[in-house]
Amino acid sequence: MTIAGVPHFQLYGEGGSFADPGFVHIETIESRSRLTGWEIGAHRHDTLDQLLVIAAGAVAVTFEGVKRSFDAPVVIHVPAGTIHGFIFDEDVDGAVITFSTDLRALLAAGQSGLAIVADRPVAQCLTHAQAERFGPLVRELYRECSGHELGRITAAGWLVGLLLVQLTRAVRDSALPLSGNDDRARRFRTLVDDHFRDHRTIAFYAASLGMTERSLTRFVRAHFGCAPMHYIHRRLVLEARRLLIYGDQTVAGVAEQLGFADPSYFSRFYYRMTRERPSATR
Repeated sequence: MTIAGVPHFQLYGEGGSFADPGFVHIETIESRSRLTGWEIGAHRHDTLDQLLVIAAGAVAVTFEGVKRSFDAPVVIHVPAGTIHGFIFDEDVDGAVITFSTDLRALLAAGQSGLAIVADRPVAQCLTHAQAERFGPLVRELYRECSGHELGRITAAGWLVGLLLVQLTRAVRDSALPLSGNDDRARRFRTLVDDHFRDHRTIAFYAASLGMTERSLTRFVRAHFGCAPMHYIHRRLVLEARRLLIYGDQTVAGVAEQLGFADPSYFSRFYYRMTRERPSATR
């Protein structure tokens, strides 16, 4: 299988292109991996991060073709776009927490320390004391996600933030290093995050990365499974959804904030990307 042919999912085995800005999901590792013989094949998530909190058992982790094995307790962070796979022991005990990259960006805003785990894959073995800090947070996240209490979406988001804080505090030299291609992918994502509202050309991104337009197109297709402009458009739509759902601006106001001079063009763009009108999202 070529890199471009690696499946990309929302949750493993499930299709879909976009996650709501506040999306949080939690399930046991066993619930999905038992159905696939305890092996999760190589895949990626376009707009989702994952945390695996493993309290017992062992796991073999593959990030971008690099395989390593870990015994519990261990916490693994998989940022969006990372090609990854797992092989679990049958006695594994742990949780998989999936959340939108937009939520992670909101949680990390102004918190430079969270950059340690924000854009790179991390596998961090825990001491007993560190593991004890994760357990209550995971149990509370199960409770919030399975219930219907007032404010549960907000509570779930902050619990994810607390888990990321605990992981950041626990990170030591065991974090998996980035390869050169991983670093270039991170730089491309950062450029898009910084400039997607400016509607820059592909030539701008290529020059910023020291690449030709053709080589950038090949790289983005191989690493993210789409053309560079489509990746930028997905980022625009992700921000548009966040503003439409959580903001109080008009559709015209959202269009202006995202750099669209013509609100009707923004509406057509949004519909083309999502098959949904902006007014329906709100």
